[in-house]
Amino acid sequence: YHFRKFSNDGQFLICSSRNCQNLIVYRHSCLSYCSKGINCDNQDEFPIKGQKFEGHFSQLYSLNLACGSELICKDFFLVTDCNCYGIFATATTPDSDPPARRGAIPNIPSMEKITLYLVRLADGTIMDERKFHNDFIHLAHNAGIFMYDDFVSILSVRYQSIHVLQIRKAGMFVDVQT
Repeated sequence: YHFRKFSNDGQFLICSSRNCQNLIVYRHSCLSYCSKGINCDNQDEFPIKGQKFEGHFSQLYSLNLACGSELICKDFFLVTDCNCYGIFATATTPDSDPPARRGAIPNIPSMEKITLYLVRLADGTIMDERKFHNDFIHLAHNAGIFMYDDFVSILSVRYQSIHVLQIRKAGMFVDVQT
């Protein structure tokens, strides 16, 4: 697995599979342990369950987000202020010499398809998605997508535009302005 990060409230550990096709979410489960005696430094007393990953985390779900030539961007993850929804991205490999398109800046790489997913973190339900075709958005480390409150700004490098979306409490993207 590729471990990405915890949600802001620390409840969810966000990961992706090795092939970068599946989103895997774990919930932290507290390990309770009681030791009899004064000296608790003896590791032999610590239960075997506590020495394993599964002793501290339980998998909530595995969600197939990417298909075909798309891959989950393992360095991209945004979470809403309410910690209800996570925004994840999948994209195809950038083409460094894309064909010319009307409105596109020449000599800028292009990704055939970029998809943003709004996922309810508690159960893995995909609430909404937004697709961008033949565009280039810097996804690594959230460089081209910014979030403030319930607004998401997406910088399209190839078309030199900014898409502003609002995330509604019902779990959907709403176009505000481009």
